[in-house]
Amino acid sequence: MKKFVVLLSSLLFAASVAAVDCSDCHETIDQAMHKDAEATLATCNDCHGMADAHTVDMELHTPDLTMAECADCHGME
Repeated sequence: MKKFVVLLSSLLFAASVAAVDCSDCHETIDQAMHKDAEATLATCNDCHGMADAHTVDMELHTPDLTMAECADCHGME
């Protein structure tokens, strides 16, 4: 049973990551500028009001996640 729960959790996580593609709704992001500025998830919320339009699972995400880490998990180019 434990293996089933772990497998199910992994599949749900993978599906949620794959389902998030910012460019479906938004113009592409200048990642170089944001990485150079060491932008974090908290910065997105401060500058762009991301929290007003998006629900971020804060059990998986922390305010100090960097733009590079976001790009790695969400396949942002």
